[in-house]
Amino acid sequence: MRPRILIVDDEDVNLVLLSAKFERVGYEVEKARDGIEALQKVPIFAPDLIILDVMMPRMDGYETLRRLKSREETRYLPVIMLTGKAEVEDKVLGLEVGAEDYISKPYSLQEVAARVKSLLRMRALQTKLRETEKMAALGEMVDGIAHEVRNPLTAIGGMARRLYEHETDPQHREYAERIIKSVERLERMLHRVDEYKTILVSTLVKGDINNVIAGAVRDAGEFVDNEGKEITIKTELMPQPPPMDMDAGNLRVAVFNVLQNSVEAIEKKGEIKIETKPTFDNTMLLVVSDNGCGMGKDDLRTIFNPFQTSKFQGAGLGLTIAYRIIQDHGGEITVESTPGKGTVVTMRFHLPSLPRPATPVKV
Repeated sequence: MRPRILIVDDEDVNLVLLSAKFERVGYEVEKARDGIEALQKVPIFAPDLIILDVMMPRMDGYETLRRLKSREETRYLPVIMLTGKAEVEDKVLGLEVGAEDYISKPYSLQEVAARVKSLLRMRALQTKLRETEKMAALGEMVDGIAHEVRNPLTAIGGMARRLYEHETDPQHREYAERIIKSVERLERMLHRVDEYKTILVSTLVKGDINNVIAGAVRDAGEFVDNEGKEITIKTELMPQPPPMDMDAGNLRVAVFNVLQNSVEAIEKKGEIKIETKPTFDNTMLLVVSDNGCGMGKDDLRTIFNPFQTSKFQGAGLGLTIAYRIIQDHGGEITVESTPGKGTVVTMRFHLPSLPRPATPVKV
């Protein structure tokens, strides 16, 4: 996903120059002409950074900044203030209100771009650090839970199987069968927890992503057979893709987890498609689409959080693990879904160099 920049300025020339500069280097840009319009666009556009002018009609930059920093959801959103005021007191006021940087007009577009790049890099590092700390804390918690659950679960499963084997009453056998299935579900959850604990660091070496996908598809095919569903998994892969820095084992787990979610989203019969595509910006897309039950907007907002499930079965760790692995590979993963129509999961991997395709794919 391209970084998003919101530019707030009441002068057309500044909006045009700054927009053209950031769009040219690959950012997604939105514009606002005053503070009120900016505050309306922030929750919709969800910028990664704001370039904010000070002197504007209706609401100036200082008041806009105060309101942004007073809200929990935008408190840590980096803001660069641009102004014709060069007095030290004005700069100090902007920084005290919460601006991350302050640039006086006239300014160099190259300087603004460099400061934006630096702040975005810092924001990305802070986000990754918070995610790492959160995942580490989660790992310790679930490890303790798994340890406490495993022993009694083994006893429950063993006794339920004995009852099922020796029980003659059909209704009692049905009860025992339900207990066994519930135990198996919990055992799969514990397996996921153990899997999560092992995926701490990815060791990256050059590899062929097609081999990884082929292995994940085989694993998913076995899962489909075990589920007793009629699901076709189709592949459309780039022939001879460029070598990619990867941890083949971890990446195979990530792709399989995405495929498994697709299988679980399909009731009885359906199709899953997995594709690899080159793009303009030296990245490769790995896209998994299905015609399953789909998800609503509320589910999509928390899809990568641990133990979040909608109609899917299992521990709710599959996409959390996939997200962590894709991050370790320097990539991004996004999900689009429509209830009743299906889901599309896109994994984007950045490559050092990628030949331009004969028919470029626009993303």
